[in-house]
Amino acid sequence: MAEAAPMADDSHCNEPLFVYGSLMHPRILNAIAPTHPHVARRFVSARLPGYVRHPYHNEPYPGMIASSDPDAFVDGVLIFGLTPVDHTKLDEFEGDEYTRASVPVAVKDQVPASKPSEQGSLLAGSTVTATTYLFSGPRHHLDLTKQWDYEAFARDHLDRWMQTGSDFSQLTPQDSD
Repeated sequence: MAEAAPMADDSHCNEPLFVYGSLMHPRILNAIAPTHPHVARRFVSARLPGYVRHPYHNEPYPGMIASSDPDAFVDGVLIFGLTPVDHTKLDEFEGDEYTRASVPVAVKDQVPASKPSEQGSLLAGSTVTATTYLFSGPRHHLDLTKQWDYEAFARDHLDRWMQTGSDFSQLTPQDSD
């Protein structure tokens, strides 16, 4: 497993973002970092080897940590086209128990060029350096006996979380500029 490199500057803004939990759902991502008409976002399935995600105790979201199992991996979504403002909003959303890090992510599907005139795309199976949020809080905050389940999150928690979560219900149109 490649070591995650902590990031302290804005260099992450040039990298795609690998998301593996609640931010995989478009409603949540767009509530935190709304799309911009002048910026094309691209989404592709991806896999981060050497990590596992566990549910945060009594919460519907996960934390991702390094694994000692050489076969471990986390499937998620790679997002291209986030702006520096988007990254700032995502940093605030993730909070103190998550640390932004640079990691090698395997692309599961082809990533097309962002514009027809742009050369090159990433082929399925390619590895790209991406930013992600690693859980850095106390391990006892995670339920290490379970794997986090995106489908269960979307089915059982999404609607209620969008209505009651302070990060979402407090958003107003001027917050999304």
